[in-house]
Amino acid sequence: MNNDDLLDPMHDDHDELPDPVQAQAASWFARLRAEDVSADDRQQADAWLAAAPEHRAAYQRMQQLWAMLGDFAASAEVDARMPASVPSAQPAAAAPVTPAALPPTRNTTRRPRHRLRWLAASAAALVGVAIGWKMLMPPAQQQYATAPGQQRSFSLDDGTRVDLDTASRLLVHYDAKERRITLQQGRAFFRVARDPQRPLSVDTDSGSVRAIGTRFEVDRHDGSLSVALFEGKVQLRQTGADGKVIGELTPGQRAQVSGSAVQVHDVSLADSPAWTRGQLVFDEQPLDQAVAEFNRYGGTPIRVDDATLRQLKISGVFHSNDTAGFLDALHAAYRISNRNDGQQIQLYR
Repeated sequence: MNNDDLLDPMHDDHDELPDPVQAQAASWFARLRAEDVSADDRQQADAWLAAAPEHRAAYQRMQQLWAMLGDFAASAEVDARMPASVPSAQPAAAAPVTPAALPPTRNTTRRPRHRLRWLAASAAALVGVAIGWKMLMPPAQQQYATAPGQQRSFSLDDGTRVDLDTASRLLVHYDAKERRITLQQGRAFFRVARDPQRPLSVDTDSGSVRAIGTRFEVDRHDGSLSVALFEGKVQLRQTGADGKVIGELTPGQRAQVSGSAVQVHDVSLADSPAWTRGQLVFDEQPLDQAVAEFNRYGGTPIRVDDATLRQLKISGVFHSNDTAGFLDALHAAYRISNRNDGQQIQLYR
């Protein structure tokens, strides 16, 4: 049996399954709880779970839903969503489990067609109850933050991967219609799980970025917004949920956004930003900007008061937690000295 069979509605009048990935997760959840589940079913389910992060995230959401419903999961509300021509589902009331944790059962090569009809209806019921349950629950909002010198990597419910840089803070707000993230300060790198029905937006006070499935960096500090695109395609929008589109990026481009003004230039990008690997890369960077980058990572703050020195262009690759190495390189390559009074480090010539 393949997964297309699981999702085949058999031309019944039961509700159409919404998000395809969530529908497949519901089908596998129903299949793996069936009395005649086979070893082949388990192998196919394992392969489906391993195929993409969003598959496992969707399956885990189905497990969590089943656990939250408790006794309600086997109630008439579930049965009521079954079409009249399909036998009512009687799932066993059990705690959430992973496919690997289910006990082995006999292998079957063929199943009556009415069994597949029951399975499709069960999947529809599971997703339908999930939608109804979500309508009763307030939208969830999660906050993630890092302290100076700290970085975090984590996955969101949809499988989107986020790297959060030092001294950064963001809010995540997901619901059935949209995926919205607010970057309140700092810098983040996003590997967005593809979901055409729910594009992901990253909002800041200076503008928004909209994507479906892509990899991009958003840098929000000192009242400015910078967006670099590593893969895919993104739209740049003015602030607000219905913000006007003010530009688009293709891979290898970085944009500086200020209100409705967008400046785009080509840049050399690796697979991910250097800061996710603990590095700071400067290519003819004004010294005051390089110093500002190091100051974001904590430690004794560095100051450059000399206006001429501030605009000196420097290049190099440095470890973000190695201020001493940075100061030594400035002295060796540019004859810049420093004075540390315990409160700050003053650069001078």
